[in-house]
Amino acid sequence: MGKLIDAGREVLGTCREAKENFDFDQLVKKYDRHTAEILVSDQLREGGFSMNDFRTYKKVKTFVQNGGLNVAKAHKEAQKAASDALVSDGFKPNAP
Repeated sequence: MGKLIDAGREVLGTCREAKENFDFDQLVKKYDRHTAEILVSDQLREGGFSMNDFRTYKKVKTFVQNGGLNVAKAHKEAQKAASDALVSDGFKPNAP
């Protein structure tokens, strides 16, 4: 049951994040980027974040959403590199 509750919280957080990003983008469309940033800057500051932090977050979010990050691929590459290193040191790989 705990895992289900944790999953629900994660989904809720993801939905909240998507809504806040959508709302911010709507402010940019309605006014402009500078005005939208001014409108949220106090809340960011209260949370301990600068406008530059927020801009970086938006860039990274877009990068990830557009498929720029592939953690599974990095994991497979690391496993292969480790296996190759063992083989080059004379160890035999496990049979599948």
